Amino acid sequence: MHRRASPYTAASALLVVALTGGPAPGAFSADDDRAQRSAAVLRELVPSADGPGCAAAVGERGEVVWEAGRGKADLATGRAITSGTVFDMASNSKQFTADAVLLLAVRHRLSLDDPLSDFLDDPPAWTREVTLGDLMRHTSGIPDYQDLLEAEGVGVTDPAGQSQAIAAVLASRPEEPPGRRFSYSNSNYVLPAHVVERVTGRPFPSFLQEEFFTPLHLRMTSAPAADVPGKAKSYDERDGAFTPESSPWKQYGDGSVQTTPGEMVRWADNHRTGRVGGPELLAGVTRGAVSVGDVLRGRGIEAGRYGAGMLLLPDNSLVHRGDWEQFHSTFKVSPDRNTAVTVVCNTHSPDHFRAANRLLSIWTG
Repeated sequence: MHRRASPYTAASALLVVALTGGPAPGAFSADDDRAQRSAAVLRELVPSADGPGCAAAVGERGEVVWEAGRGKADLATGRAITSGTVFDMASNSKQFTADAVLLLAVRHRLSLDDPLSDFLDDPPAWTREVTLGDLMRHTSGIPDYQDLLEAEGVGVTDPAGQSQAIAAVLASRPEEPPGRRFSYSNSNYVLPAHVVERVTGRPFPSFLQEEFFTPLHLRMTSAPAADVPGKAKSYDERDGAFTPESSPWKQYGDGSVQTTPGEMVRWADNHRTGRVGGPELLAGVTRGAVSVGDVLRGRGIEAGRYGAGMLLLPDNSLVHRGDWEQFHSTFKVSPDRNTAVTVVCNTHSPDHFRAANRLLSIWTG
């Protein structure tokens, strides 16, 4: 799943594991080895602490029960990745966009059956056939704005903002009839961010802050292309050498949430409690979910149905992945919604999805 403040420290943490992997004194009983097993998963994921690495966290019913970091957040300064290191959560931001639309639906400000054209000043004819639900479930058939911009000669190292991305999408047309099948496209989430702004009259990042982050006491921000304090740098690895990688693109809705793994697992508890949005919002996350077929098989996901900003797996767990620049993340919530895991890295790590699964197994087994 492609895409995309102050130094954060995870609130309500029950345990912070040091970079060596040792638990805080008195945090667990003598026969509780979950912290050591979790630290071993992180060490296996990041064999050397001298290069870029990863951070991970586990939450139970909204409380952080384990979190750690390993590797370097900044190779130039030697700053280590810790539980307080901020990362770009990439496409794991999509769930916030989906929930923003669902929240407005709960308040009867819009409906997922509304056509996209209702929220545009000069809508192309095809937007009358695409519904907000099509966008949420990636069944719009709309091409990815990243491909469209690059076809126009705008590379990821060139400046490009939200309005430029939306203009490129509206100048295109769906590659197949809406509603036919799942086809992952970042365009499907920059457009709902625009819809939220159009309906509320508020900037989308402000809406997330006021309706989700602040009420849930989450240390998060929606800030595209942001160099926020405490953030890890992103590194591309080639032949054992690491080169910083960053992009000035400033789209949001499909990505741009900046935070720590600990804050993500605290957020996950809203999938259990519905504190923001209530049961109607929670039902909306999976209502009408569509099969992804084998589209995501190469990413470690064999089967599932995509709802609103989240993938519902056959065992009823929720999962999403994110990739932008060289930030790579996995977010997963257990079938009973009591336990959540987030793993995020600042260089390519093909095993972060597997590591998240192993951590969830440790804490739910």
